[in-house]
Amino acid sequence: MNRADLAGASAHRLHAGIAEAGKLDALRGRHQQALARYREALRLARASQAPQVFGRHYLHCVLESLEHLSQHASVAEMAMAAAAATAEAGDTPFHRRDRAMLLERAAVAQLKAGDRALAAQTLATVLELTGAAAQPLAATLLGWLERGLAVDAVRLAEAQRRHRYWVVRADTVDRSRAIDAPLLGRELFHGR
Repeated sequence: MNRADLAGASAHRLHAGIAEAGKLDALRGRHQQALARYREALRLARASQAPQVFGRHYLHCVLESLEHLSQHASVAEMAMAAAAATAEAGDTPFHRRDRAMLLERAAVAQLKAGDRALAAQTLATVLELTGAAAQPLAATLLGWLERGLAVDAVRLAEAQRRHRYWVVRADTVDRSRAIDAPLLGRELFHGR
């Protein structure tokens, strides 16, 4: 491995470690702190020209913390914008699945904000992209909405848990990779 490869690997470990620390914060219910760490991880990932998969994962983490903070309009707006960007990037099975996952997050936010009609439209788009087998939560929620069933917070939370909607869960966080240090300032990376 040459020096540039080592530096890149080190940079990737750094942003991934900061994101893992953010996930630990999120699991403790400290979503504002988690958001700050995710944003730092995103910034470092961009600066190190990390593969796009890192940024997408961190985006999902951000959306989850915002959802836990009941910032449903922000979640829907960010997820819809990211889904639109994915649609412009290509129409491969990967792009369709990525777009469907983002749209599902937007639909859940729309539903939590009380906009059942818009949520139903968004969920229908999700299922057009991937089908019910790939997005079982979307299929369940759309079925409930089409039958006119109430989707209260408890019922929705149980469906989210059952269908493993959350990316940040105790079983998905690697504590050993977390860099549990104060948030790093820009000056550290720019020599100031």
